[in-house]
Amino acid sequence: MALRASERIWRTTAIVMCAAVPTSFYVLGDLTDAFPGVLTVATVEEGPASGPGAVAEDWERLTAGDQLPPIDRPGPPVDPADLQERMAAGAQLPVVDGRLAFSVVDAGTGEVLAEREADAALVPASTLKLLTAAAVLRQYAGDEVLTTRAAVQDGVVTLIGGGDMTLSEEELRSLATRTAELATSQGAVQGAVQVSVVLDDSYLVGGTNEAWGNNGTAGGWVTPTASLALDGGWLDGEQYGPKSTDPAGDAARRFAELLTGAGLAVTGEISEGKAPEGAPSVEIHSEPLAEIVRHTLLISDNTTAELLAHLVALSRGEETTPAGAAAAVEAEIRELAAEIGVPETDLAALELHDGSGLSRQNRVPPSLFSAVLAEVASGEVPRLEQILFDVPIAGLSGTLAERFSAVGTEDASGLVRGKTGYLGGAATLAGVAVLPDGRTVGYSIVVHGFDGADADAARAAVDHVAAEMVQVD
Repeated sequence: MALRASERIWRTTAIVMCAAVPTSFYVLGDLTDAFPGVLTVATVEEGPASGPGAVAEDWERLTAGDQLPPIDRPGPPVDPADLQERMAAGAQLPVVDGRLAFSVVDAGTGEVLAEREADAALVPASTLKLLTAAAVLRQYAGDEVLTTRAAVQDGVVTLIGGGDMTLSEEELRSLATRTAELATSQGAVQGAVQVSVVLDDSYLVGGTNEAWGNNGTAGGWVTPTASLALDGGWLDGEQYGPKSTDPAGDAARRFAELLTGAGLAVTGEISEGKAPEGAPSVEIHSEPLAEIVRHTLLISDNTTAELLAHLVALSRGEETTPAGAAAAVEAEIRELAAEIGVPETDLAALELHDGSGLSRQNRVPPSLFSAVLAEVASGEVPRLEQILFDVPIAGLSGTLAERFSAVGTEDASGLVRGKTGYLGGAATLAGVAVLPDGRTVGYSIVVHGFDGADADAARAAVDHVAAEMVQVD
Protein backbone atom coordinates (compact mmCIF):
# COMPACT_ATOMS: atom_id res chain seq x y z
CA MET A 1 0.00 0.00 0.00
CA ALA A 2 1.34 3.46 -0.87
CA LEU A 3 2.48 5.70 1.96
CA ARG A 4 0.35 8.72 2.83
CA ALA A 5 1.90 11.97 1.59
CA SER A 6 2.95 13.11 5.08
CA GLU A 7 4.51 9.74 5.91
CA ARG A 8 6.35 9.68 2.59
CA ILE A 9 7.80 13.17 3.15
CA TRP A 10 9.06 12.36 6.65
CA ARG A 11 10.43 9.00 5.53
CA THR A 12 12.37 10.53 2.67
CA THR A 13 13.58 13.35 4.91
CA ALA A 14 14.83 10.70 7.34
CA ILE A 15 16.62 8.84 4.56
CA VAL A 16 18.40 11.94 3.29
CA MET A 17 19.35 13.27 6.70
CA CYS A 18 20.54 9.85 7.81
CA ALA A 19 22.67 9.69 4.70
CA ALA A 20 24.19 13.05 5.60
CA VAL A 21 24.74 12.26 9.29
CA PRO A 22 25.53 8.60 9.85
CA THR A 23 25.03 8.50 13.65
CA SER A 24 22.46 10.83 15.20
CA PHE A 25 20.01 10.80 12.33
CA TYR A 26 20.35 7.04 11.85
CA VAL A 27 18.10 6.72 14.89
CA LEU A 28 15.44 8.72 13.04
CA GLY A 29 15.87 6.48 10.02
CA ASP A 30 15.51 3.38 12.18
CA LEU A 31 12.32 4.64 13.80
CA THR A 32 10.75 5.51 10.46
CA ASP A 33 11.80 2.21 8.86
CA ALA A 34 14.08 4.03 6.44
CA PHE A 35 16.82 1.61 7.53
CA PRO A 36 17.13 -1.86 9.08
CA GLY A 37 17.12 -1.71 12.85
CA VAL A 38 20.83 -2.04 13.64
CA LEU A 39 22.74 1.15 14.40
CA THR A 40 26.07 1.49 12.60
CA VAL A 41 28.93 3.94 12.64
CA ALA A 42 30.92 4.43 9.42
CA THR A 43 34.70 4.44 9.56
CA VAL A 44 37.03 6.81 7.84
CA GLU A 45 38.39 5.60 4.51
CA GLU A 46 40.77 7.35 2.19
CA GLY A 47 40.57 7.34 -1.59
CA PRO A 48 42.84 8.45 -4.39
CA ALA A 49 44.38 11.89 -4.33
CA SER A 50 42.77 14.72 -6.24
CA GLY A 51 43.14 14.74 -9.99
CA PRO A 52 42.38 17.44 -12.54
CA GLY A 53 39.70 19.87 -11.58
CA ALA A 54 37.25 18.57 -14.12
CA VAL A 55 36.37 15.38 -12.31
CA ALA A 56 38.58 15.03 -9.22
CA GLU A 57 36.67 13.47 -6.34
CA ASP A 58 38.56 13.08 -3.05
CA TRP A 59 36.32 11.42 -0.48
CA GLU A 60 36.15 9.99 2.97
CA ARG A 61 33.52 8.32 5.10
CA LEU A 62 32.29 10.34 8.08
CA THR A 63 32.80 9.20 11.65
CA ALA A 64 30.62 9.78 14.69
CA GLY A 65 32.66 12.87 15.47
CA ASP A 66 31.57 14.49 12.23
CA GLN A 67 27.88 14.48 13.09
CA LEU A 68 25.76 17.62 12.99
CA PRO A 69 23.33 18.80 15.68
CA PRO A 70 19.70 17.75 15.11
CA ILE A 71 17.70 20.03 12.84
CA ASP A 72 15.10 22.29 14.38
CA ARG A 73 11.39 21.70 13.93
CA PRO A 74 10.55 22.26 10.24
CA GLY A 75 9.59 25.81 9.40
CA PRO A 76 6.63 27.15 7.44
CA PRO A 77 6.05 25.86 3.90
CA VAL A 78 8.54 27.10 1.33
CA ASP A 79 6.85 29.24 -1.34
CA PRO A 80 7.83 27.74 -4.74
CA ALA A 81 7.59 31.14 -6.43
CA ASP A 82 9.96 32.66 -3.87
CA LEU A 83 12.37 29.72 -4.17
CA GLN A 84 12.44 30.04 -7.94
CA GLU A 85 13.04 33.78 -7.76
CA ARG A 86 15.91 33.42 -5.30
CA MET A 87 17.62 30.65 -7.27
CA ALA A 88 17.12 32.47 -10.58
CA ALA A 89 18.86 35.53 -9.12
CA GLY A 90 22.07 33.59 -9.55
CA ALA A 91 21.79 34.23 -13.27
CA GLN A 92 22.89 37.82 -12.56
CA LEU A 93 26.28 36.78 -11.20
CA PRO A 94 29.04 38.01 -13.56
CA VAL A 95 30.44 34.57 -14.38
CA VAL A 96 26.94 33.25 -15.10
CA ASP A 97 25.67 36.14 -17.21
CA GLY A 98 22.29 34.51 -17.70
CA ARG A 99 23.62 31.04 -18.55
CA LEU A 100 21.92 29.21 -15.70
CA ALA A 101 19.56 26.25 -15.76
CA PHE A 102 18.06 24.39 -12.80
CA SER A 103 15.18 22.21 -11.69
CA VAL A 104 13.94 21.32 -8.21
CA VAL A 105 11.35 18.56 -7.69
CA ASP A 106 9.52 17.57 -4.49
CA ALA A 107 10.40 13.93 -3.69
CA GLY A 108 7.14 13.43 -1.82
CA THR A 109 4.74 14.66 -4.48
CA GLY A 110 6.70 14.93 -7.72
CA GLU A 111 5.78 18.62 -7.94
CA VAL A 112 8.20 20.95 -9.71
CA LEU A 113 9.01 23.61 -7.12
CA ALA A 114 11.46 25.74 -9.09
CA GLU A 115 12.92 25.74 -12.57
CA ARG A 116 14.76 27.79 -15.13
CA GLU A 117 15.56 26.51 -18.62
CA ALA A 118 14.92 23.07 -17.15
CA ASP A 119 14.37 21.41 -20.51
CA ALA A 120 17.59 22.75 -22.07
CA ALA A 121 19.92 20.12 -23.58
CA LEU A 122 23.12 20.71 -21.59
CA VAL A 123 26.41 18.93 -20.94
CA PRO A 124 26.02 16.98 -17.66
CA ALA A 125 29.76 16.32 -17.13
CA SER A 126 30.39 13.89 -14.28
CA THR A 127 26.85 14.14 -12.88
CA LEU A 128 26.02 11.65 -15.65
CA LYS A 129 27.42 8.95 -13.35
CA LEU A 130 24.22 9.29 -11.30
CA LEU A 131 22.19 8.08 -14.28
CA THR A 132 24.65 5.27 -14.97
CA ALA A 133 24.34 4.21 -11.33
CA ALA A 134 20.54 4.24 -11.56
CA ALA A 135 20.65 2.20 -14.76
CA VAL A 136 22.91 -0.51 -13.35
CA LEU A 137 20.96 -0.72 -10.08
CA ARG A 138 17.77 -1.24 -12.08
CA GLN A 139 19.37 -4.15 -13.92
CA TYR A 140 21.18 -5.77 -11.00
CA ALA A 141 20.30 -6.51 -7.38
CA GLY A 142 23.69 -5.18 -6.27
CA ASP A 143 24.97 -8.34 -4.60
CA GLU A 144 26.28 -9.82 -7.83
CA VAL A 145 30.06 -10.26 -8.17
CA LEU A 146 32.35 -10.30 -11.19
CA THR A 147 34.28 -13.54 -11.54
CA THR A 148 37.78 -14.02 -12.95
CA ARG A 149 38.69 -17.64 -13.68
CA ALA A 150 41.74 -19.63 -14.71
CA ALA A 151 41.12 -22.94 -16.46
CA VAL A 152 43.84 -25.59 -16.77
CA GLN A 153 43.86 -28.45 -19.26
CA ASP A 154 46.55 -30.25 -21.27
CA GLY A 155 49.27 -27.85 -20.16
CA VAL A 156 47.31 -24.74 -21.17
CA VAL A 157 46.21 -22.12 -18.66
CA THR A 158 43.37 -19.91 -19.88
CA LEU A 159 42.79 -16.67 -17.99
CA ILE A 160 39.09 -15.84 -18.37
CA GLY A 161 37.91 -12.30 -17.66
CA GLY A 162 34.46 -11.74 -16.24
CA GLY A 163 34.33 -7.96 -16.15
CA ASP A 164 36.39 -7.31 -13.02
CA MET A 165 38.56 -4.27 -13.76
CA THR A 166 39.26 -3.77 -10.05
CA LEU A 167 41.60 -6.75 -9.60
CA SER A 168 44.37 -6.14 -7.07
CA GLU A 169 47.89 -7.52 -7.23
CA GLU A 170 47.09 -9.68 -4.20
CA GLU A 171 43.97 -11.12 -5.82
CA LEU A 172 45.77 -11.91 -9.06
CA ARG A 173 48.61 -13.51 -7.08
CA SER A 174 46.12 -15.66 -5.21
CA LEU A 175 44.58 -16.79 -8.50
CA ALA A 176 48.04 -17.60 -9.89
CA THR A 177 48.99 -19.61 -6.80
CA ARG A 178 45.83 -21.68 -6.94
CA THR A 179 46.23 -22.12 -10.70
CA ALA A 180 49.76 -23.43 -10.21
CA GLU A 181 48.49 -25.90 -7.62
CA LEU A 182 45.82 -27.08 -10.06
CA ALA A 183 48.34 -27.45 -12.91
CA THR A 184 50.77 -29.33 -10.68
CA SER A 185 48.04 -31.69 -9.47
CA GLN A 186 47.24 -32.57 -13.07
CA GLY A 187 50.84 -33.74 -13.60
CA ALA A 188 50.94 -32.58 -17.20
CA VAL A 189 54.64 -33.51 -17.60
CA GLN A 190 57.44 -34.95 -15.53
CA GLY A 191 59.56 -32.52 -13.52
CA ALA A 192 58.81 -28.79 -13.73
CA VAL A 193 55.28 -28.18 -14.95
CA GLN A 194 55.34 -26.29 -18.22
CA VAL A 195 52.29 -24.34 -19.35
CA SER A 196 51.30 -21.89 -22.03
CA VAL A 197 48.92 -19.03 -21.26
CA VAL A 198 45.82 -18.06 -23.22
CA LEU A 199 43.72 -14.95 -22.57
CA ASP A 200 39.94 -15.08 -22.97
CA ASP A 201 38.63 -11.50 -22.76
CA SER A 202 35.44 -12.12 -24.73
CA TYR A 203 33.10 -11.32 -21.82
CA LEU A 204 32.87 -7.69 -22.95
CA VAL A 205 33.78 -6.12 -26.29
CA GLY A 206 34.77 -2.89 -24.58
CA GLY A 207 37.53 -0.70 -25.93
CA THR A 208 38.13 3.03 -26.30
CA ASN A 209 35.18 5.37 -26.76
CA GLU A 210 35.81 7.87 -29.55
CA ALA A 211 33.23 10.17 -27.94
CA TRP A 212 35.67 10.88 -25.10
CA GLY A 213 37.67 13.08 -27.46
CA ASN A 214 40.75 14.48 -25.72
CA ASN A 215 39.35 13.42 -22.32
CA GLY A 216 40.35 9.81 -22.94
CA THR A 217 43.14 7.43 -22.02
CA ALA A 218 46.01 9.58 -23.30
CA GLY A 219 45.16 12.31 -20.83
CA GLY A 220 44.95 9.91 -17.89
CA TRP A 221 41.18 10.24 -17.57
CA VAL A 222 40.01 6.67 -18.18
CA THR A 223 41.09 3.13 -19.02
CA PRO A 224 39.50 1.47 -22.07
CA THR A 225 36.81 -0.94 -20.93
CA ALA A 226 37.90 -4.59 -20.84
CA SER A 227 36.86 -7.96 -19.44
CA LEU A 228 39.54 -7.64 -16.76
CA ALA A 229 42.16 -5.19 -15.57
CA LEU A 230 44.68 -4.88 -12.79
CA ASP A 231 44.03 -1.93 -10.47
CA GLY A 232 41.62 -0.36 -12.93
CA GLY A 233 44.42 0.03 -15.44
CA TRP A 234 46.02 2.75 -13.28
CA LEU A 235 49.67 2.22 -14.15
CA ASP A 236 51.10 4.30 -11.30
CA GLY A 237 48.28 3.88 -8.80
CA GLU A 238 47.08 7.45 -9.33
CA GLN A 239 43.52 8.16 -10.38
CA TYR A 240 44.59 10.61 -13.11
CA GLY A 241 48.00 9.18 -13.87
CA PRO A 242 48.99 7.07 -16.91
CA LYS A 243 46.43 4.47 -17.99
CA SER A 244 46.89 1.11 -19.65
CA THR A 245 45.88 1.02 -23.30
CA ASP A 246 45.60 -2.78 -23.13
CA PRO A 247 44.26 -3.54 -19.63
CA ALA A 248 43.33 -7.18 -20.26
CA GLY A 249 46.66 -7.89 -21.95
CA ASP A 250 48.61 -6.19 -19.17
CA ALA A 251 46.71 -8.23 -16.56
CA ALA A 252 47.41 -11.44 -18.46
CA ARG A 253 51.12 -10.66 -18.73
CA ARG A 254 51.33 -9.99 -15.01
CA PHE A 255 49.40 -13.20 -14.36
CA ALA A 256 51.96 -15.14 -16.39
CA GLU A 257 54.75 -13.60 -14.30
CA LEU A 258 52.95 -14.62 -11.12
CA LEU A 259 52.51 -18.16 -12.44
CA THR A 260 56.28 -18.29 -12.87
CA GLY A 261 56.70 -17.06 -9.33
CA ALA A 262 54.35 -19.83 -8.19
CA GLY A 263 56.61 -22.49 -9.69
CA LEU A 264 55.30 -23.04 -13.21
CA ALA A 265 57.44 -22.79 -16.35
CA VAL A 266 55.50 -20.50 -18.68
CA THR A 267 56.44 -20.99 -22.31
CA GLY A 268 55.77 -18.96 -25.43
CA GLU A 269 53.79 -15.76 -25.89
CA ILE A 270 50.32 -15.16 -24.50
CA SER A 271 47.71 -15.91 -27.12
CA GLU A 272 43.99 -15.24 -27.32
CA GLY A 273 41.33 -17.91 -27.24
CA LYS A 274 38.63 -19.60 -25.21
CA ALA A 275 38.95 -22.16 -22.47
CA PRO A 276 38.02 -25.77 -23.30
CA GLU A 277 34.47 -26.49 -22.20
CA GLY A 278 34.39 -28.21 -18.83
CA ALA A 279 38.08 -27.65 -18.11
CA PRO A 280 38.99 -27.66 -14.38
CA SER A 281 39.32 -24.11 -13.06
CA VAL A 282 39.82 -21.86 -10.07
CA GLU A 283 38.29 -18.42 -9.59
CA ILE A 284 38.27 -15.18 -7.63
CA HIS A 285 35.49 -12.62 -7.19
CA SER A 286 35.13 -8.86 -7.11
CA GLU A 287 33.36 -6.84 -4.47
CA PRO A 288 29.56 -6.80 -4.98
CA LEU A 289 28.33 -4.50 -7.73
CA ALA A 290 26.75 -2.24 -5.11
CA GLU A 291 30.24 -1.54 -3.76
CA ILE A 292 31.56 -0.81 -7.25
CA VAL A 293 28.70 1.65 -7.73
CA ARG A 294 29.56 3.27 -4.41
CA HIS A 295 33.23 3.54 -5.35
CA THR A 296 32.30 5.04 -8.71
CA LEU A 297 30.18 7.81 -7.22
CA LEU A 298 32.44 8.59 -4.28
CA ILE A 299 35.64 9.16 -6.25
CA SER A 300 34.04 9.75 -9.66
CA ASP A 301 35.96 6.85 -11.20
CA ASN A 302 35.54 7.14 -14.96
CA THR A 303 36.86 3.64 -15.62
CA THR A 304 34.39 1.84 -13.36
CA ALA A 305 31.58 4.11 -14.59
CA GLU A 306 32.24 2.92 -18.13
CA LEU A 307 32.42 -0.68 -16.91
CA LEU A 308 29.02 -0.30 -15.21
CA ALA A 309 27.55 1.04 -18.44
CA HIS A 310 28.88 -2.00 -20.30
CA LEU A 311 27.31 -4.26 -17.68
CA VAL A 312 23.97 -2.57 -18.30
CA ALA A 313 24.34 -3.41 -21.99
CA LEU A 314 25.28 -7.01 -21.14
CA SER A 315 22.23 -7.42 -18.89
CA ARG A 316 19.92 -5.95 -21.52
CA GLY A 317 21.31 -8.27 -24.18
CA GLU A 318 22.77 -5.41 -26.19
CA GLU A 319 26.18 -4.98 -27.80
CA THR A 320 28.90 -4.41 -25.20
CA THR A 321 30.79 -1.81 -27.22
CA PRO A 322 31.25 1.75 -25.91
CA ALA A 323 28.42 2.94 -28.15
CA GLY A 324 26.24 0.01 -27.12
CA ALA A 325 26.91 0.71 -23.44
CA ALA A 326 25.92 4.37 -23.77
CA ALA A 327 22.78 3.39 -25.70
CA ALA A 328 21.86 0.84 -23.03
CA VAL A 329 22.13 3.39 -20.21
CA GLU A 330 20.09 5.88 -22.23
CA ALA A 331 17.41 3.26 -22.92
CA GLU A 332 17.25 2.31 -19.24
CA ILE A 333 16.91 5.95 -18.16
CA ARG A 334 14.24 6.57 -20.79
CA GLU A 335 12.29 3.63 -19.39
CA LEU A 336 12.69 4.92 -15.83
CA ALA A 337 11.64 8.41 -16.90
CA ALA A 338 8.54 7.04 -18.61
CA GLU A 339 7.64 5.09 -15.47
CA ILE A 340 7.77 8.19 -13.28
CA GLY A 341 5.91 10.38 -15.76
CA VAL A 342 8.69 12.59 -17.14
CA PRO A 343 7.19 14.47 -20.14
CA GLU A 344 8.26 13.33 -23.59
CA THR A 345 9.41 16.88 -24.28
CA ASP A 346 12.05 16.51 -21.57
CA LEU A 347 13.18 13.15 -22.89
CA ALA A 348 13.62 14.57 -26.39
CA ALA A 349 16.78 16.37 -25.28
CA LEU A 350 18.40 13.28 -23.75
CA GLU A 351 21.51 12.11 -25.63
CA LEU A 352 24.20 9.89 -24.11
CA HIS A 353 27.53 8.92 -25.63
CA ASP A 354 29.27 7.34 -22.65
CA GLY A 355 28.67 6.23 -19.07
CA SER A 356 31.14 8.50 -17.27
CA GLY A 357 30.32 11.99 -18.53
CA LEU A 358 33.67 12.55 -20.25
CA SER A 359 32.06 13.16 -23.63
CA ARG A 360 31.20 16.73 -24.52
CA GLN A 361 28.46 15.32 -26.76
CA ASN A 362 26.30 14.17 -23.83
CA ARG A 363 23.09 16.12 -23.28
CA VAL A 364 20.77 15.82 -20.28
CA PRO A 365 18.09 18.39 -19.34
CA PRO A 366 18.06 19.42 -15.66
CA SER A 367 14.39 18.47 -15.46
CA LEU A 368 15.26 14.83 -16.10
CA PHE A 369 17.97 14.76 -13.44
CA SER A 370 15.71 16.32 -10.81
CA ALA A 371 12.80 13.99 -11.60
CA VAL A 372 14.99 10.89 -11.38
CA LEU A 373 16.68 12.03 -8.17
CA ALA A 374 13.33 12.91 -6.61
CA GLU A 375 12.19 9.38 -7.41
CA VAL A 376 15.40 7.98 -5.90
CA ALA A 377 14.67 9.95 -2.69
CA SER A 378 10.95 9.16 -2.65
CA GLY A 379 11.26 5.96 -0.65
CA GLU A 380 9.34 4.14 -3.36
CA VAL A 381 12.33 2.56 -5.13
CA PRO A 382 14.49 0.83 -2.48
CA ARG A 383 16.89 -0.54 -5.08
CA LEU A 384 17.94 2.99 -6.05
CA GLU A 385 18.13 4.49 -2.55
CA GLN A 386 21.82 3.55 -2.31
CA ILE A 387 22.58 6.50 -4.58
CA LEU A 388 21.58 8.88 -1.76
CA PHE A 389 24.39 7.61 0.43
CA ASP A 390 27.09 7.49 -2.20
CA VAL A 391 27.42 11.16 -3.17
CA PRO A 392 29.34 13.90 -1.32
CA ILE A 393 27.86 16.10 1.40
CA ALA A 394 28.20 19.88 1.24
CA GLY A 395 31.06 21.08 3.43
CA LEU A 396 31.81 17.60 4.75
CA SER A 397 32.96 15.06 2.16
CA GLY A 398 34.16 14.39 -1.35
CA THR A 399 34.49 17.27 -3.78
CA LEU A 400 32.02 19.22 -1.65
CA ALA A 401 34.26 19.09 1.43
CA GLU A 402 35.84 22.46 0.67
CA ARG A 403 32.83 24.03 -0.96
CA PHE A 404 29.84 25.86 0.54
CA SER A 405 32.11 27.86 2.84
CA ALA A 406 31.69 31.26 1.19
CA VAL A 407 29.44 33.91 2.69
CA GLY A 408 25.87 33.18 1.72
CA THR A 409 26.41 29.46 1.17
CA GLU A 410 27.69 28.22 4.53
CA ASP A 411 24.19 27.43 5.85
CA ALA A 412 23.92 24.71 3.21
CA SER A 413 26.78 22.75 4.77
CA GLY A 414 25.51 19.29 5.73
CA LEU A 415 22.11 19.88 4.14
CA VAL A 416 22.88 19.47 0.45
CA ARG A 417 24.13 16.24 -1.10
CA GLY A 418 25.33 16.25 -4.67
CA LYS A 419 27.43 14.78 -7.43
CA THR A 420 29.70 17.40 -8.92
CA GLY A 421 30.72 17.81 -12.52
CA TYR A 422 32.93 20.11 -14.57
CA LEU A 423 33.72 19.80 -18.26
CA GLY A 424 34.33 22.20 -21.10
CA GLY A 425 32.68 25.29 -19.67
CA ALA A 426 29.92 23.45 -17.78
CA ALA A 427 29.81 23.38 -13.97
CA THR A 428 27.13 21.06 -12.65
CA LEU A 429 25.70 19.76 -9.41
CA ALA A 430 22.86 17.27 -9.01
CA GLY A 431 21.56 15.49 -5.94
CA VAL A 432 19.13 15.83 -3.06
CA ALA A 433 18.48 18.38 -0.33
CA VAL A 434 16.07 19.06 2.51
CA LEU A 435 14.17 22.34 2.39
CA PRO A 436 13.64 24.37 5.58
CA ASP A 437 10.05 23.07 5.74
CA GLY A 438 11.27 19.47 5.87
CA ARG A 439 10.54 18.51 2.28
CA THR A 440 13.13 16.45 0.44
CA VAL A 441 13.86 17.48 -3.13
CA GLY A 442 15.81 16.21 -6.11
CA TYR A 443 17.65 18.96 -7.94
CA SER A 444 19.98 19.72 -10.83
CA ILE A 445 21.92 22.95 -11.41
CA VAL A 446 24.01 23.87 -14.45
CA VAL A 447 26.11 26.97 -15.13
CA HIS A 448 27.36 26.83 -18.70
CA GLY A 449 29.14 28.72 -21.46
CA PHE A 450 31.84 30.35 -19.31
CA ASP A 451 35.55 30.61 -20.02
CA GLY A 452 37.69 27.84 -18.53
CA ALA A 453 39.71 30.40 -16.61
CA ASP A 454 36.56 31.16 -14.60
CA ALA A 455 36.01 27.57 -13.46
CA ASP A 456 36.32 28.34 -9.73
CA ALA A 457 33.91 31.26 -9.97
CA ALA A 458 31.46 29.07 -11.90
CA ARG A 459 31.57 26.38 -9.21
CA ALA A 460 31.01 29.05 -6.56
CA ALA A 461 28.01 30.29 -8.52
CA VAL A 462 26.55 26.77 -8.56
CA ASP A 463 26.99 26.61 -4.78
CA HIS A 464 25.31 29.99 -4.40
CA VAL A 465 22.26 28.81 -6.35
CA ALA A 466 22.13 25.48 -4.47
CA ALA A 467 22.35 27.20 -1.08
CA GLU A 468 19.10 29.04 -1.80
CA MET A 469 17.25 25.74 -1.48
CA VAL A 470 18.01 25.54 2.22
CA GLN A 471 18.04 29.20 3.23
CA VAL A 472 15.63 29.90 6.05
CA ASP A 473 15.11 33.57 5.17
